[in-house]
Amino acid sequence: MKSNRQPALENKKFSMVFKLLVPFILLLVLACGGVKNSGSAEAVKDFQELSELVNSREFEIENEWLSPLGGSMINLIGNPNYIRFKGDSVAVFLPYYGVRHSGGGYGRDGGITYKGPAKNLNITEDKGRKNILLNFEGKENNENLEFFITLFPGGSATTSVSSSQRQSISYRGKVKALPEENQ
Repeated sequence: MKSNRQPALENKKFSMVFKLLVPFILLLVLACGGVKNSGSAEAVKDFQELSELVNSREFEIENEWLSPLGGSMINLIGNPNYIRFKGDSVAVFLPYYGVRHSGGGYGRDGGITYKGPAKNLNITEDKGRKNILLNFEGKENNENLEFFITLFPGGSATTSVSSSQRQSISYRGKVKALPEENQ
């Protein structure tokens, strides 16, 4: 003879699992959605908007990832870094992880820094690929720097930096209009 208690016990277990699982799944979905949409209000939506932003020369790039030559990617979220264009000037502050061939010294931050005119600035719009290429040069102390930046609709950006004293390094981040406090 089968007990009626068995189905009631199984229903109770199912109900308990269901009550625990549904809030967990709901929390997971909401958390992932929040990450995906963070910063989207500032993101450049299309190629025309990106072109207008670059032509205004009032924008900045903040990187989320760094990739040293021959190394693993390093997450930069929470680490201050920027490339700020304001008119014909640019201010660069990028962390550096890699091999330094010469130069440098005690008391320096070790990162890639530059503040001054964007020398030999070249801006090329590739309407077929829907991206904008920028490259410019700078010199900080005795170090010659060359920056190669590709900007994409949607706000993503890639930057490669070549140096006379260090191995090349690249960055991935987001482009946005210059914040009001930096204008």
